Amino acid sequence: MSGPRPRPELEALAPAVHGGGAAPGELDASTALSPLAPPDAVVAAARAAPLDRYPPVDAAPLRAAYARVAGLAPDAVAVGAGSVELIWALARAYGGPGRRVVVAAPAFGEYAQAARASGATVDVAWTAREADGAFAWDGAPLARALDGGEVALVFLARPGSPTLVAPAPAALAALAAAHPRTLFVVDEAYQPVALDLAPLRPSENVAILRSDTKILGLAGLRLGALLAAPPVAHAVRAALPPWNVSAPAQAAGLVAIETLAAELPARRARLAALAAAQRALVDDPRLSPRAAALTFTVYRISPDSASAVVAAAAARGVRLRDCASFGLPGCVRVGLVDAPEQPRLAAALRAALDAVGATPPS
Repeated sequence: MSGPRPRPELEALAPAVHGGGAAPGELDASTALSPLAPPDAVVAAARAAPLDRYPPVDAAPLRAAYARVAGLAPDAVAVGAGSVELIWALARAYGGPGRRVVVAAPAFGEYAQAARASGATVDVAWTAREADGAFAWDGAPLARALDGGEVALVFLARPGSPTLVAPAPAALAALAAAHPRTLFVVDEAYQPVALDLAPLRPSENVAILRSDTKILGLAGLRLGALLAAPPVAHAVRAALPPWNVSAPAQAAGLVAIETLAAELPARRARLAALAAAQRALVDDPRLSPRAAALTFTVYRISPDSASAVVAAAAARGVRLRDCASFGLPGCVRVGLVDAPEQPRLAAALRAALDAVGATPPS
């Protein structure tokens, strides 16, 4: 190649795998989003936002609102165009050449992606153990990775996607106390759609990522928040461009923060009913459930059939998520769809199982 060359870690960086991207007419069950419509007040706020002038350059009113709800100072908050922008800013601020980043896997692909793009060395610690028909947290690999040399940054989802495993708060606090020079980033994007998992608070070296847009049906809005010790939040804000959160997202976010507490119980109840109905419709001995949240279920399929089932369902106009990209071959994540679409999902999934000759997993 002649001409300018990027840094080698960027030149060789292939895109991470994600769900979504369904074509018109396809049914998208490849994501883990709420199928419920967003609150009317939030949509109205986004539509009324002025487009002919800049929003607050550092989203100060929005940061103050997040801080007030969390019981923190405004300088303990950073906001981004989705939590993924904050993940990349964290990697810029705390990763980089000569630094080591540990990712607790299985995990969202952008943790490792952002760390590698920063020039950091990435180590993966496998923290999910499958036994007795379910996934469970296994902290030993993460502890070994932390004891194997200085680590600048750890990315850890609570709960993990797609396994829904999570460390106990006391265990996480002990790890953070034992490694005070390491920043532990706890991504709670799926906490609102998990069952019986209370949110955490940040500490000196534990930062919390929040993405309430999943539960509110606002993924397209692109809004996320980081709650952290003020020096951490400052470093992340310094790694972000000005005006990184648009005027519609800031306006909608302010309303969403105020309405979330009132909206959450009813939304969770509606999602739970939808999820129970969908699981009953797709019930099949060739599908063995391993993890279930309000907005998705992970099924174990015979290992030689899972990817073929995903392809066969796609040929029938239904998108599923092959969990091989998470490092879980033989598992498929089926996202929640609205009630009128559930029979179509169940029929396509059953036809796909038939087409590939799937058998019950051992």
